[in-house]
Amino acid sequence: MKKIDGEPPGDPKNQQIEIPLLKYIPATRENRYFYENGLSKIIPKLTVKVHSNLDECYYLWQKFSPNQSIFDLWDFRYAWYLGYGYKLYFYTIYEKKQPLAVLPLWFDEERKRYEWYGSYYMEDNKFFVKDENLIDLLFKIAPKPLSLDAIEIDEKYKSKNFFTKLILDEPKYIKDLKKYQSMDDLLSSLNKKNRHHLKSDYYKVLSLNPKIISGDADNENSCQELIRLNMLRFDNKSDDFSDFHKEKRKKTFINIVKNSGVYRVKFNKVYIQNYLAAIDLILTYKDTYCAPRGGNDVYRFKGIGNFMVYFDFEDAIKNQYKFFDCLQIDYNWKHRFFEEKNLYRLVA
Repeated sequence: MKKIDGEPPGDPKNQQIEIPLLKYIPATRENRYFYENGLSKIIPKLTVKVHSNLDECYYLWQKFSPNQSIFDLWDFRYAWYLGYGYKLYFYTIYEKKQPLAVLPLWFDEERKRYEWYGSYYMEDNKFFVKDENLIDLLFKIAPKPLSLDAIEIDEKYKSKNFFTKLILDEPKYIKDLKKYQSMDDLLSSLNKKNRHHLKSDYYKVLSLNPKIISGDADNENSCQELIRLNMLRFDNKSDDFSDFHKEKRKKTFINIVKNSGVYRVKFNKVYIQNYLAAIDLILTYKDTYCAPRGGNDVYRFKGIGNFMVYFDFEDAIKNQYKFFDCLQIDYNWKHRFFEEKNLYRLVA
């Protein structure tokens, strides 16, 4: 586990005793479903333990996480733990000493609810289970109030009981880059209007002779520049403010940069007339290029937002990434360039 200044030591007082699962799911009429779907023989053998010790939670995460997405990585989520410091609650189902299922949560002290470890910002959330039939058991033992967002789950499970408890969340926006050999190929996939605006703004900014820097030099200073420009971008809007006003969010993104290694960090920056006109934080992991946060001086440089979309796409294609992940929430523009992917949520 990557160590960063500020990590709390493991606290043995957080270790909990194991409780028989039957205490959560007694054989009553209300729980008849669990005893009719093939779990009746195994439920009496199972126990539940809630882990809050950081080292134990790390062990469980590493045991179950598929490490497919940047959100699956302990080091990425650990940056959020360092930023917010909320207590962990990893609800774990055991057969003897073998963990079979884990629900990795923390308690959000501001919203007064249990969420995924790492906050509501996390995406691509998966159920850590040895068998999908155990998901219903996790729902049963989960604490309340509970809000689990951005769940990634195969729709082949639509017939399962647990799937009926999920509702559609905001979609996330992905671009499959495998089909495109060049930026011209990608542009041809867009409709005429969106293609025109993207190219027009790109060449408009290019005519100003911008200085473009793409790399990982001096990342900590670049993170501060990102925070400043993001606050400038949103604080001039009457209906929104940058979340970087919150010190915990600032600290989190600084730690995302510091904690890179398994995933990579770089910044795409554009200077015009010695002004920083735009900056995007880029995270890459395996075959995916991700742009989770940026800042643009749209008031001084019209079209700079589209310029960055064009540049980031071109950068991802040139570096042979297979997917561009633009995350959830449309913000009234992502649908123009990306495809939607369904995610689900559970509220209890």
